[in-house]
Amino acid sequence: MDITLIAIAIFVVVAIAFLALFLFKSINKKSFTAEDGSVFDNQSDLDLYQNLYDKTKPIFCIDNDKGNAQQILGFEKTFLSRVTAEGFPDLQTLIKYRKQIKYLSDLINT
Repeated sequence: MDITLIAIAIFVVVAIAFLALFLFKSINKKSFTAEDGSVFDNQSDLDLYQNLYDKTKPIFCIDNDKGNAQQILGFEKTFLSRVTAEGFPDLQTLIKYRKQIKYLSDLINT
């Protein structure tokens, strides 16, 4: 009986130690938050994201009542509506916008 009690006590102490260690690491974890609420573990990831966010912000702020502008940042409005809302239902539509997709990829990867 004494051995069982000692084993249970040791198990409880080890479990509490691991829990305390986990909570201590979680509390001291520093995070970086972008202006849109995205959270990052380090400053360099935040800077990369923020730079890309600033470059692509107009793409996601399309206002349909805003004049007759047919392009935003070099993208056709129809392509932007496909990217942000409608999607590409078939291969033909995807092929139609292949140059715009390449341009978007280049924008994101630079």
